[in-house]
Amino acid sequence: MIETIATAESNRELAPGYRMLALNLTQDVSVRPGQFAMLKPRGALEPVLRRALAVYRVEGSRRLSFLYQVLGRGTVALAQLRKNDEVDALLPLGNSWSIDASPGGGALVVAGGIGSASLLMLCNALKSSRVDTKLLFGAATASAALGCGLEDFHALDLSSIVTTDDGSLGYKELVTAPLERELRERDRKASTIYACGPWPMMKRVAEIAAQFNVRCLVSLEAPMGCGFGVCVGCVVAVNTGASLDYGSYKRVCTDGSIFPAKEIRWEVNAMTH
Repeated sequence: MIETIATAESNRELAPGYRMLALNLTQDVSVRPGQFAMLKPRGALEPVLRRALAVYRVEGSRRLSFLYQVLGRGTVALAQLRKNDEVDALLPLGNSWSIDASPGGGALVVAGGIGSASLLMLCNALKSSRVDTKLLFGAATASAALGCGLEDFHALDLSSIVTTDDGSLGYKELVTAPLERELRERDRKASTIYACGPWPMMKRVAEIAAQFNVRCLVSLEAPMGCGFGVCVGCVVAVNTGASLDYGSYKRVCTDGSIFPAKEIRWEVNAMTH
């Protein structure tokens, strides 16, 4: 983990409400798929805290891209960045996706909305490891799908299914529907599900994974103050076999943000997410 000052190279709007921020760092950094950064425009008085964003793409060792949706004060501040503006950055943070490249294995990658930001590097890694991968990409509308990087995922030339809530692109259904169909058709023991998206979506993904007895990993998002485990503001309830107590929680920033889906107490966390 390093704390540094980055320089904005570009901050493009991909679709209304969705942007791609490219930063140049002053020192080398090694980022694994699924890790994130804490970012804030340098010198900004508001908001006080950095915003957690998944690292979307790494080019070389000093250029990083972040795909984000403009929601709330933190991302509104980031959306105002212009070329050569400085950014306070703390990175890389969190754990990373665990890839099963065993012979005969496969992967189902479930991207819901801006959750796609955590999954592009994973898809690249799966392809490089020659893992049979299918992408299930869901968004509210065709415009939102483009804003969530759909063209970058298509460029990987992976087998894919696209769904939208309004039917403006792909199938008109929730992205969990094709997930169920895929698992009914596949060897249940030959797949790992990787998912990132809204909590209700990931809760349903976890239920489907349990139904078919398939390994499932999820990347969680939670409000963060520090990003490295000190403030304890991002805890989630986990399964311990006991009633809720101090030991029933883990920090998304340092214990995650990637967890086995079966480890999460989805019903408990649904009340706060």
